[in-house]
Amino acid sequence: MPLRARVIASLGALRHRRGILFPAPEGGRVDVNNWRNRSWTPSQEAAGIEHRRIYDLRHTYASWSLAAGVDIFTLARRMGTSVKMIDQTYGHLITGSDVHERELLDTFDEGSARPFGHVTGTEEAADAA
Repeated sequence: MPLRARVIASLGALRHRRGILFPAPEGGRVDVNNWRNRSWTPSQEAAGIEHRRIYDLRHTYASWSLAAGVDIFTLARRMGTSVKMIDQTYGHLITGSDVHERELLDTFDEGSARPFGHVTGTEEAADAA
């Protein structure tokens, strides 16, 4: 998964990493249960945010990715799931997809000197036969 520039900069500032992406403060792996109880839940409470599961970050990632214009196929690959599941779960969040598709097709039409395939009932179809 590609990391955003600000994430790479933040990771570079962490100490005690030793090959672990998000190490515990003293080094080594984070105990997720301790982290949840000591950091995750208290942070949400302090911010006045309704409790959310750590897993809900997956939904945030998907939503933000779609809003940023990441295509559904790439997102499915990054999240280790199917295009069908992404569409069923997040499809309603894909705003402007019709406009984007039309722009892609218009750009393709403008750049192609010779059309691919043929359209039934046209001169091109008769020539191809």
